[in-house]
Parts: sequence; C-alpha cells; structure tokens
Amino acid sequence: MDANRRRMMTGTAAALAASFLAGLLRPGTLLAAWNQQAFDAKNLQDALQALGMGSAAHSRDIVIDAPDVAENGAAVPVQITSRIPGTRSIAIFVDRNPWPHIAHFEFAQDTLPFVALRLRVAENSPVRVVVRAHESYYIATKDVRVVAGGCGGPAAAEAAPVPIKAEPIKIRARLEGGVADLRALVTHPMENGLRTDPAGRSIPDHFIQNLDVRRNGKTVLEAQIGRSVSTNPLFAFKVQGARADDRFTLTWRDSKGLTRTDEATVSG
Repeated sequence: MDANRRRMMTGTAAALAASFLAGLLRPGTLLAAWNQQAFDAKNLQDALQALGMGSAAHSRDIVIDAPDVAENGAAVPVQITSRIPGTRSIAIFVDRNPWPHIAHFEFAQDTLPFVALRLRVAENSPVRVVVRAHESYYIATKDVRVVAGGCGGPAAAEAAPVPIKAEPIKIRARLEGGVADLRALVTHPMENGLRTDPAGRSIPDHFIQNLDVRRNGKTVLEAQIGRSVSTNPLFAFKVQGARADDRFTLTWRDSKGLTRTDEATVSG
C-alpha cells in the first residue's frame, strides 16, 4: 500500500471514529463528555475561559443559599435558584479551591433552575454561580467562611480508602403541587487526590464526573461534577409537570469508569 493511500485510509478511520464518538456523547443519548480543561483549571479565570464564560452580568435574580460560616468545610450545604427567565444551565465555582470549578448543571425545559448539593470549601472564599439564559451569562457570589478547610488533610483510620462498589443510589421522589421534588444520595468517596491515608500515603483521586437524570426515559438534567463535591454527595432537583407514578432514572459515572443506574417512582 502506498503512503498516500495509507494516509487517506488512516484519516478516514479517524473521521469515522470521531463521528461515532460524537454520536455516543450527544446530550440526551449517553453521559456527555467531561470538560477536563475547565475542571482541571487551577484558577477561576482559566476555568471560566474554558467554559466560554469570560463575560457575565451581575444579577440579583440568582439566589445562593449557603451558610455565612460553615463549621466543616468538607460538606458545606448550598442551594441555588435562578429566577432569570430562560435559564438553561447553572455552573458553580469556589474561587480559592485548588480546582475552582465545582459542577455544571444543564436543565431541560421542564426542569426548574434549582439545585442543592454539598461542597468542599478549602478556605474562606466566595462561592460563585454563573447562569446561562438565552445565550447570555449572569453571575452572583456569596462569601462563605469555614472553620476547618475541607479539601485535604489526613483521612481518619475508619475512612481509609478501600475498593468501592457501585452501591445503590438512594432516591426520593415526591410530588408537591405538580412538581417532583427529587433527592438522591450517592455512596462514593469523592477523593480529590489531596488526602493521605493513615500511613501518610497519598490517596489517588476518584470522583463522580457525570450525572444523568431522566423522567420516563427522557433526559431532564445532565451534570458534570468536579473534585470538590463532598463525600457521599447529596443532590436535589425539581421537575415541573410531574405526575404520580412518573419514573425517574439516575445514572452516574466516575473517573475510574465505574457507573451505576437506579430508579424511583414519584409518590404523592
């Protein structure tokens, strides 16, 4: 085979592979590709740039409900609501964390622009939220002080790393006035690579990267997750137009390729 033909066939194979992968990763088909550049960024500006969020207008219509002072920086509860019409995504950052980008949530039409979760906060820092609505970006911040930082340090003896299994997701789905209040507790160590075991050895990072939520088989929310979500993460979402007996399915995938899918039926 001559060199030109070999190059042509190689290029064709690469194009077909890229096309195939693009189809696999299309939102709503399977879990979307994790944005490594944004989540690996070591400062806020680089993370924002990787997401195309360099310019955003300040808005009072983004509500960040978080404690002014958190005793434990390893699990800071945060609730975010966007009152901006047409909100399609919410991105969360902690400015002074080793990796500022925390998570990115994409909402389908029936999913209310609300999310609750627990964050790791390394030190006193602004918690920053960027909302995308009608192809424009809006931003809000809230300062959070932590008594004890939550991003590193030694693990307790009982918390030493062990091989994990994809444990069942604990899902609660309740109907409240036509809105499904969905809460999911995931058993996962969410290691960020900064902790050490009781013998002083570094614990490798191992964390959930993707989350997909579906109602009756149709995607209502997709999320990309970084290293600074708390151990055993708890997520909450709200989906309007829900009915009793609607079936919600949650799937997560982590940085080592482990995955788990579970479902729950809406109760009145």
